[in-house]
Amino acid sequence: MQVQSVKRSRLTDEVIAQVRKLVAGGKYRVGDRLPAEGELCELFGVGRSTIREAMRVLSNRGLVDVRHGEGTYVTSRTMRASLEERLERAVLTDIYEARLYLELALSGLAAQRRDAKDVAAMRKCLTKRAAAARAGDVPAYADADFGFHLAVAKAAKSPALYDVYESFVQTVRPPLIQAVGPEYVRKEDDRLHAALCDAIAQGNAAEARRLVRSHLHKSLKNISRR
Repeated sequence: MQVQSVKRSRLTDEVIAQVRKLVAGGKYRVGDRLPAEGELCELFGVGRSTIREAMRVLSNRGLVDVRHGEGTYVTSRTMRASLEERLERAVLTDIYEARLYLELALSGLAAQRRDAKDVAAMRKCLTKRAAAARAGDVPAYADADFGFHLAVAKAAKSPALYDVYESFVQTVRPPLIQAVGPEYVRKEDDRLHAALCDAIAQGNAAEARRLVRSHLHKSLKNISRR
């Protein structure tokens, strides 16, 4: 099977795709040891850091087993679905359930760990959100809305949780935008976001969690009626 030198910018993704292709095509079977790191660098035309990151992802998703001091072995012909792929298959109610539990944790932590800069970032997003709602601009509204929630996530000061939530937002943004239209946005009379911002600013974690639960239940109910 012919292997092409990787030239595009997303080098890690390209290496992952080519390794998957080699395994699926039978070049490497379950139990086989992949070439050493240096050989893979030559094979794909990339650096060692790219190969290591690609192997890390492939290991996390079950295609290979990286055994330090021994080498990297193929453990499956197929990769487990990524978080993004699973979310793309999820129905709206499942998405909101996942969002609820993520935001409950993040809002509580944000109330405990926020600083003045975090609160200012939240309020800036709310101003943009209100302007987009008046204009019926759904994409701008979505950007400001998710921007606010990402600002809350950032205020939680938990890098791992933030990364999960950011990936979640990037995946669910398209279906959530499709679920609403300009008229829905223009008619929105929402005070929960401002109240949530105030609760976080005041350090009231219990109230922040209560508002998140109320907001997401209300949003799901409104969208389900459409």
